[in-house]
Amino acid sequence: MVRAEPSSLPRRIGRWSSPTTLVLAGLCFVLPFVTVSCDTPGGFGRAGVGATTTYNGVALAVGGTPRVAPPDRVRPLPPGVDDRLWVPAATIVLVLIVAGVVLAVTISDRRMRRASLAALAGVAATALLVGQALAVAELTVRVGEQVTQPLPAGKSARDYVHTGVGFVLALALLLVVSVVNGVGWFRARPRPALVAADATGTGLDGEDTVRQPYST
Repeated sequence: MVRAEPSSLPRRIGRWSSPTTLVLAGLCFVLPFVTVSCDTPGGFGRAGVGATTTYNGVALAVGGTPRVAPPDRVRPLPPGVDDRLWVPAATIVLVLIVAGVVLAVTISDRRMRRASLAALAGVAATALLVGQALAVAELTVRVGEQVTQPLPAGKSARDYVHTGVGFVLALALLLVVSVVNGVGWFRARPRPALVAADATGTGLDGEDTVRQPYST
């Protein structure tokens, strides 16, 4: 029976760590990305007073309907109000995550794979940040437009819009993929071959590696 080299298991783990991490980042899209607080004066959209409106990553990526909790505080949408929100940057991030998983399992060249994943995950993380900023800004504007009661002293519409754990985890995982693969790409760069010499000055290729003094 042929035994695997000691380094084969770590290499296999390393090979599958990136696609696994990217899959986890994609799964974070089912978690909350941004919420409108339950104490928003007069409620927000379909959420009555005391209800929280939650947008997960999937809702932002496809323009889906947010979740309102508790269910008994759901109300009909006010005339001319739509609580759905589509953020194209979130869609781009999901596409990049899927592309990253495909690249991670199909590219055999280690250095090329690491370079591709580092760049792709970095772009995805940037798009995620941009998309989150746009979502928070848009919801802040909507809260300000829908408020039917005066805001408490020292409060602004932005105080009722919060970032969710799904966004934080997805961003962290994408950054891990980008940094780890960037470092791996740098460490896997080609290095000049070194000729090892023994005590007699003869290299492994049989050539004399000791320079002789110049003489006339």
